[in-house]
Parts: sequence; structure tokens; C-alpha cells
Amino acid sequence: MTTTPPTQDRTSFPTLDALTSRLKEWEGARAVVISTADATGRALGNNGDDLMHAVFYRILEQLGIQVVDTDPEVVIVPPSGALLEVYAFPRYLAERLKGYEKVPLVIFPSSVFFPDRDPAFIFAGREAATLLFLREDDSRAHLEQQWSASLQNAGVEVVLDHDVVASGHAFVPAILGTTTRRPLKRLVAARIDREASSMRASSSGERAASASSILHTLAARVPYGPLYTGVSRFARRARNRGAAERLVSRAGSTLDGAVCIDISARQFATFEEYRTTILRAESVITDRLHVALPAAIMGADVTMVEAGYFKLGGVYRRSLSGVAHVRLVSAAGS
Repeated sequence: MTTTPPTQDRTSFPTLDALTSRLKEWEGARAVVISTADATGRALGNNGDDLMHAVFYRILEQLGIQVVDTDPEVVIVPPSGALLEVYAFPRYLAERLKGYEKVPLVIFPSSVFFPDRDPAFIFAGREAATLLFLREDDSRAHLEQQWSASLQNAGVEVVLDHDVVASGHAFVPAILGTTTRRPLKRLVAARIDREASSMRASSSGERAASASSILHTLAARVPYGPLYTGVSRFARRARNRGAAERLVSRAGSTLDGAVCIDISARQFATFEEYRTTILRAESVITDRLHVALPAAIMGADVTMVEAGYFKLGGVYRRSLSGVAHVRLVSAAGS
């Protein structure tokens, strides 16, 4: 028998109205969508980003925007959490925008954090306007306080909207589908990547190199799929368990009876495992935004715990504070 999560009243979630209204001039336009892959073509991000991009393409379809390879009327950057100084994507983006200096640019709702380097370098040489949508007020306050003048000089207009998974929540049930697997009483999805700690601090190069070596060795021997993710979870079980214990402690809970998997991380879950686990979860404790958002949309009781910077708290305050079955544990633990 196919089971689905309980139907929820989603009227407390934001809508796409403000975003699509602002993008109305691009209805039916030809658009180049900038790749979010790394320099080798490997997809950046995680399963949650794949969900977010699926919603993003539904929005383009709703607007009648045609994705093309040449002669665009607008250039579009998909939504992300990768516009952070510590990540490589801002450098990739600056390179990929070359040749489109005279074409209007739209960056879909994202989080942005550049504590030291001026992000205006991304837009150097641009002649056409840039519309930068942000998904929470903390990013806007950060840019206004530190980089307002340089971004204005670069022709960047900053607009506040919502995470597209929240505003495009109507698309999520169809993207996630259904599952025949039994429900999970509780899921704890604790991240162990760079965003698990302060984004002002550099990650340990030794740890990163070690982790990369392990995963490359695994990838060379085991094709990607459930076997790969199962082996990866087993190899990292102690570290994942420790992260889950710290997370539930901050949330004022325990691990009793919980399934502990960071389902958003591709090394620990395929997209199929990600989507079915979200559908099965009755309650969720997580510091992964795109575990919290779809789980809440599908009706789970969700506790969001702030991670390495202001992203989760900002999205909660902007888009989820009116959703009764979602709560936030801030960095201070309240």
C-alpha cells in the first residue's frame, strides 16, 4: 500500500507572488542558467539543493522562461547557499558571467555572507543591471552594513524574498512523490560539513583532505547508489552519531528511537533515500535547511537548529515563523 504524509494546511507558508511579479518582465524570455557545478563539472551542493533546483525549474516553467545556450535575454543564477566567501562558487560565478556583461542578470533567492572580501568582484565589468534576491533579512543586513556602496556601484539591486522551497511549496509534494515504506517516528539529520561550525573559521585542511581521500577511495571501488551511501554512513557512524547527539542536546531532546542520518549529504543518502526519508518522518530535528523545509511542507513536526551562520534562523524568521509545527533553536540555544 502506498502511504503519504498527512495533509497539512500550507496557507501559513509564503507564496511565489512577490517573486513572479518582480520577474514578470521576463515572462517567455530566453535565459541562460548559470551552472552551479565545480570546475570539473561535478555538481556542488547536496540533495537539498537538488530539491531546490527542481522547484526553481518549475518556477521558470510557470513563467514561460526558455532555457537556452546562446543569445539570452536574461542570465539567471539558480538559488543557493553557495554565495559564501569560504566557498569556491563565487569565483566560478565571476568567471561564468564573463561574456554576459550586457545581459541583465537575475540571482534567485539565496543566502550571502562575505565577512572579509567584497562580493562586488563577482560583478566586475558588468554593464547591464543585476537583480539579487535574498531569502532572509540577515543576508540583506549583512550586505547593507558592509558592502552596500560597492554593490550599488556594480549595478546590483538587492531584493528580499523567500527561499524558493518555502515560496514554491506547492511544487514540493509532486517532486517528492509517495513512498510505501513505514513511517519514521523521529529523524535527526545533523550536518558534519563546513557549515556545522562557524563560517568565519577555516575548516581543518587535514580533516578535509582525509575525508576527501576516504570518499575518493570509496567512489573508485563502489558505484554511487544505496550501497555507496550505506558504506559511507558505516564508515562515518561515530562522527555522525556524535553530531546527532550534540544536535538533540541543543534542541533539548535525546536520541531515543531516532534514525540519525544526514539525508541531505550526498555521501550518506541518494536523492531517492532523501525524498523517501522526508516522506516517512513524523518529526525532525535538523540543522539542514532543506531537510527542515520539505519535512515541514509535508507535515512533520520540525525543530530547526541554527548551524554555522545565520541562514536557518533567517529563513525561519522570514518564511516559517507562522507555521505552527516548526520551531527554531537559535545559536544561543533558545
